[in-house]
Amino acid sequence: MLTEFLWLTALTLNEDEREALRGEINEWVKCFLPKLERESTRTDKCRLVASVERHEFGDDVSRHHVTDWRFFKFVGKKSLLFDEKKKMLKEFKATTVQKKILRRNPSLLDVFIGRSEIKEENGEWKLDNQLKGKLISEGGEALVFSEKFGGHEMAVRVQIFDPILFTKKLGADQIKLKTHLISDFETAIDYKLFNDEKNNEDFVVPIHENVIRHYVNVELYDSGDVNEEDCLGWITIMEKCEGDLREELKRDTLDLEERKKIARGIQSGIKYLFKVGIEHKDRKLANYLLIGDVVRICDFGLVRENSGRKSYRNLGYTRKGKKYRFESALFAGTPGFAGQWQLGGEGDNNNNDILYLFCDWNTSWSLIYRPINENQRTEIDKIVKNCGVRNLKDENYAKDYDHMIDNITKIISLPNASDSICLDSNLMKSYQMSNFKQKMTKCVNAEFRNLTKNTLDQKSSNLCVPISVTTLLRYAMKNDVNFDDKNKNYTFEKILMTLTMIVYPRSLAGLNLNPKKEEKDYQKNEIETMLERICKKTYLKDSGWEIVRKQGFGAGLRFSECEFKKGICLSKI
Repeated sequence: MLTEFLWLTALTLNEDEREALRGEINEWVKCFLPKLERESTRTDKCRLVASVERHEFGDDVSRHHVTDWRFFKFVGKKSLLFDEKKKMLKEFKATTVQKKILRRNPSLLDVFIGRSEIKEENGEWKLDNQLKGKLISEGGEALVFSEKFGGHEMAVRVQIFDPILFTKKLGADQIKLKTHLISDFETAIDYKLFNDEKNNEDFVVPIHENVIRHYVNVELYDSGDVNEEDCLGWITIMEKCEGDLREELKRDTLDLEERKKIARGIQSGIKYLFKVGIEHKDRKLANYLLIGDVVRICDFGLVRENSGRKSYRNLGYTRKGKKYRFESALFAGTPGFAGQWQLGGEGDNNNNDILYLFCDWNTSWSLIYRPINENQRTEIDKIVKNCGVRNLKDENYAKDYDHMIDNITKIISLPNASDSICLDSNLMKSYQMSNFKQKMTKCVNAEFRNLTKNTLDQKSSNLCVPISVTTLLRYAMKNDVNFDDKNKNYTFEKILMTLTMIVYPRSLAGLNLNPKKEEKDYQKNEIETMLERICKKTYLKDSGWEIVRKQGFGAGLRFSECEFKKGICLSKI
């Protein structure tokens, strides 16, 4: 690599230095792009749905529009959004990419297309052996490679927003580049809601000790997108870390003081991001990377971005799309680490990420998800207090855990904590709920025709148990509580989401963004265990029934309790 790459990490460069570095980066990208070959099983209709999700829509579009749209239609020169009853919500301007898709496939004109009509992606990357050897990680929408630039060992993220990117339909010769350097921007200091709402042209980006640093972000556009309306992907050069917090905690390699430092770093980074207008909504342990004992918060694919600053998108920290301005429009999360608001409901939005630092691996999962009785609660109270902690939640602000960090004297460990509740790494991928309805439409009344083979192959029929329990809960709501769900807050898919994402986190393998065929070690699900979780509280959470009950906003179910009894089923053959 040339000398200019030595400037890669510099926060300040003069104009000539920046342009020289930008030129070298562009030459490197042009050599790199042809190596990125992949296949996609998604259709033009899928591309249109994804493109509408990326749309900005305009300043007059409200949270109601972005959250509630379920269909869209392109009619002549008009582009229209509709709600669940196909009542028109808003007209918007079609992008160059959308017009190109419609010209190529006119059968998509003048028809209603649903938000959930995105097929499961079964396409695969076609990487050569050299690139495979540099692969660090592969996620649902991104690859991360290791690469050297002028002596600097860096991580290179390849992010896809449009499934056509890097396929034969849109290869390297049809892609236009727009390259941004960290030295193009200043440090983001503050953002004041409402006061700075229109001040989104500031050339600032998040720079903080506990936030992953992006040195270069190359926006990728269709070469025909003259006005650069719709970014189809990113290539981001960022600092390379040594590992992630999840693996360190699982291996139990960190002592108490190291854990305290990491906890303070996470809190500092999260508070800084919030201060500059970014709320991180995928706070799973794998998204906390480590360089020595310094933590870096990464993966901003799922955020609420309050400021609307274009510069955050330019350097690859936030995505384009009005949906990212409203938490209730995200419809996505990771099992065990998602709040109810981002899944389209109401209720518990607290994060338990800090808790994992001060318990052993099995204990942390047990405290959050294992159902217990009052005698067990009393015993756990004694163990917690014996570790110097008054309460596992801050009485003033549950998200802080400041009292725990300051006062804990040893790592909390329960003698009978089982690993059966723990989610393994291959079961913890973020999942887009907009795909959920399409896949689950045939599940009601135990009709499994629309489920993928990958899902039904799971050991102990992983999703069959939550599906059965969801059916039981809906039956109880209608017949035992006499509740009429007029506002559709307790639909089959919404309850199933709450159960598998929050109440009793389960793998959604087969329904993930990019499911892997080799993932076969799924969790066991026993209906008695799940029913017990529905009816009982855990040490840190309400009963599953109470969590489900509260998901319905103001028009929710009145207070009620849930219980079950074991019986004997006699069948005559």
